[in-house]
Amino acid sequence: MSEKVKIVAITGPTATGKTALAVKLAQMFDGEIVSVDSRQVYSYMDLGTGKDLEEYGNVPYHLINIADPECETYNLSEFCRDAFAAVDDIRKRGKLPILCGGTALYLDALLKGYRLPGGQLPPRERGVARSTADPDAAFSFTPPFELAPLVIGVLFDRSVVRERIEKRLDTRFEAGMIEEVRKLHDLQGVSYEKLEFFGLEYREIAFYLQGKCSFEEMRQSLLDKIRQFAKRQDIFFRKIERSGQEIFWCREGKEPDPFELVKLFLENRELPPVTFRLADVDYGKKK
Repeated sequence: MSEKVKIVAITGPTATGKTALAVKLAQMFDGEIVSVDSRQVYSYMDLGTGKDLEEYGNVPYHLINIADPECETYNLSEFCRDAFAAVDDIRKRGKLPILCGGTALYLDALLKGYRLPGGQLPPRERGVARSTADPDAAFSFTPPFELAPLVIGVLFDRSVVRERIEKRLDTRFEAGMIEEVRKLHDLQGVSYEKLEFFGLEYREIAFYLQGKCSFEEMRQSLLDKIRQFAKRQDIFFRKIERSGQEIFWCREGKEPDPFELVKLFLENRELPPVTFRLADVDYGKKK
């Protein structure tokens, strides 16, 4: 692959305001957003996945609401194919592809250009699961081009992230997240087993709806697990850095200025040196 396509990626732990920053960058630099989130691909799963679609305004977005949670299990293989197709479509129309999301495995796969085994996937059809006929077949997908990425991370102190997670969780409860999960089961036919598979909000609320725990027990368990998830995201971002990918961590999404970084990047001008790496931070043992 000799061709390289410039993209901007906005990432970071959960509850750090990635979508808001990506939307502002898309508005300023004529971009479109490709979601890098393993659960936002599913329709009807809005509050629990934090789609926040009202934030996008008139900014086009991709890979959101493209799979049926009742009959599809969307995976890394499908994501890589669909994401490269979306990036290709965006850049061919002269727009800037902006990846946005916190599923670090998915982001890492795109940046490294993972090759995927198995037979060719059939065309996407809403409500119909896609699968390969022979998962042991030779590689069926090789990225059609390389990505030349500028990766920007939104950074808050861990204590602040913990507070933001709790505040966002309670806001989503107030907005009807329990009812969203109930409708997924009662109206969309998603089994409790499948809801548990989706993890975090859907797993814990499914337990609650089955009478396995009280609301307070569910809320505390969910809060603990989301905070643990944020720590696991940090670990994966460290892995990405150690593999050689630079991430410009912008404190609270402001410093260094992400808009200046993107401007320099698109103008092929020299970027400032990375002065902070998560991989170099030693949080020490929890006391």
